[in-house]
Amino acid sequence: MKDEGGRMNPESRPGWRRFIPHPSSFILFFLLLAGCDNNPNPPPLREKRDDGSRWLVRYGGMSEDPRSFDPQFAYDQMSRRVMEPVYDTLLEYHPLKTDPYEVRPGLLDAVPVKEVGADGKPSYLCRLKTTARFHDDECFPGGKGRPVVARDVRYAFQRLCDPKVESPFLANFSEYLPGLQAAHDAAEKSGRFDYDAPLAAIELIDERTFRIHLTQPYPQLIYWLAFQCTTPVAREAVEYYDGKKHGGVVRPDFHKFKAVGTGPFRIVEYVPRQRVRLERVEGYATTSFPSDGFAADAPEWLKALAGKPLPLIDEMNFSIIRENLPIFILTRQGYLDGMGVNKDAFGAMVTPGREMSPKYRERGMRLEKDVEPSTFWISLNMSDPVVGKNKKLRQALSACYDSKTYSDIFWSSVAPVAEQLIPPGIPGHSREWRNPYGFDLEKAKRLIAEAGYPGGIDPKTGRPLELTMDMVSVGSEDRQRSEFEQRCFASIGVEVKIRQNTFARQLQREDTGDFQMSSGTGWGADYPDPENYFFLLYSKNVPPAGKNVTRFNNPEFDRLFEQMKTMETTPERLEIVRKMNTLIAEEVPQILNFHKAFYSAVQPWAPRTQNNLMLEGGVKFSVVDAALREQKRKEWNRKPLWPLAVLGGLLALAAVLGIRINRRRYV
Repeated sequence: MKDEGGRMNPESRPGWRRFIPHPSSFILFFLLLAGCDNNPNPPPLREKRDDGSRWLVRYGGMSEDPRSFDPQFAYDQMSRRVMEPVYDTLLEYHPLKTDPYEVRPGLLDAVPVKEVGADGKPSYLCRLKTTARFHDDECFPGGKGRPVVARDVRYAFQRLCDPKVESPFLANFSEYLPGLQAAHDAAEKSGRFDYDAPLAAIELIDERTFRIHLTQPYPQLIYWLAFQCTTPVAREAVEYYDGKKHGGVVRPDFHKFKAVGTGPFRIVEYVPRQRVRLERVEGYATTSFPSDGFAADAPEWLKALAGKPLPLIDEMNFSIIRENLPIFILTRQGYLDGMGVNKDAFGAMVTPGREMSPKYRERGMRLEKDVEPSTFWISLNMSDPVVGKNKKLRQALSACYDSKTYSDIFWSSVAPVAEQLIPPGIPGHSREWRNPYGFDLEKAKRLIAEAGYPGGIDPKTGRPLELTMDMVSVGSEDRQRSEFEQRCFASIGVEVKIRQNTFARQLQREDTGDFQMSSGTGWGADYPDPENYFFLLYSKNVPPAGKNVTRFNNPEFDRLFEQMKTMETTPERLEIVRKMNTLIAEEVPQILNFHKAFYSAVQPWAPRTQNNLMLEGGVKFSVVDAALREQKRKEWNRKPLWPLAVLGGLLALAAVLGIRINRRRYV
């Protein structure tokens, strides 16, 4: 296009100039870049408390979305992590006592003691604290929460029996608590659970007092009272939040993502795949920081927390982050208050001497090591005609397996070798105990010969003995694990073929007995008692009745198990545990591998106040120095100066170009 003088109008020329953004766009972009805030966390719910003091927020991560906020239904780790600060349990794990683990009162005013009735059957008398209350919620008259009463406890146990709730706890509980299975069966038959009917296991005495009846002695009941599934829930909440439309509005579903709790926090926001936010409940007064259990070398700031009301923070923000690398980056920037040191971060944060690297130590970060109450092993199928019928072969397979090197390669030497089935912290675990068939290659070669396979050769075929091992295989690391394990067995001449499975298929093979060896089997404590591990080898717990996937069937072991499972933790019981350890060490139904352990990086403003891994984070015991966090974030996320320099250069260039264009325009 030309003007009246026949000159080309620069504003209408074809070509790249018409695509140049207006100079103001550059200015805005670079000013934003120079002043941008890369904080991905939402603003706090409040800036100040009612008393004018600072509102304290903690920031943590979750690897997956929670499955549900229904305590009688959900048992996955992410759901438990959210529910723990929202629902107080009847009893709770002492945050400072881990060897052995102990429980302390939660909603109950004391840890109940076993009583024996005239019929010889045990019971536990329980009394609720006067401070135990449900959160304010519209499901209650006037929106005001009410005290927790004994019928709420019975209602929780009734929900365990309701087929519509689909609780995973019924099978275990019904073995010891009368009336649960009958209530479930009656509801299945009628199609409706009768919540107004009594439940034999829970006797209501008065508003705050109830008695739990058992069919037989079971000291582990006190640990069940620390499960979220036994926490009281309000019938009003379950019936009000039915997931249906009322007055044109669909109410949330209690069975899914609506919680009306009793704990120090309430859920104020859940955005799937993004975050869960919790807010402190005003007036909460049910539990306080313990006054006992401090280590001899505990710092003074930690001791000063003794007896303080909980919680110690006002808000908890869980970001749902599925990938490891973003967690590392956000922690490095100060936007997360800590992290488990994953593989993406291990080389950067941990030295070969297993200390915090100088770079992060200078930032004030600490490296903490935790050993979970868990054990992992290779299951050997005791019903298999080759592996199950030849004890010397099983002993040889165990003795050639190098668990220490496995830990070095796949756990960065963090996970300790499992010498016994019972992990550290559980009564019956012995630091001095050594697996008689732990890694010893010379012994393994001798045992494989005694098993009838000298040098690993099967005399029937004249070739190496062939065995099949199932394992979950979803990535390159799983392939590396399988190759490592094959090399271990090849060291005594045994050829192990790998059969790869999805996780679901692996569980199916274990449940049906369709395997010779199954790699990667493990168990984490539901409660801190040896019974919770030895039941994995009890002959009456072969699937589908239980989790004895090895099909181990030993009458002496069963006799000892039945004797010890109902005993208190006494020297006599611990001696029985020692005998059981000796027996299974000799029989080798499992090739023991490791106890799961990991390092955590802790920010200087969020020091640990507890290290009990039976808790799911212990949010209510958490502390934070928000001023220090703000200072460190500014240091670690300095706003870049280069955008301003580039902006200055572009403005100068624009000025020059503008002069030239104007000159041409009037030539």
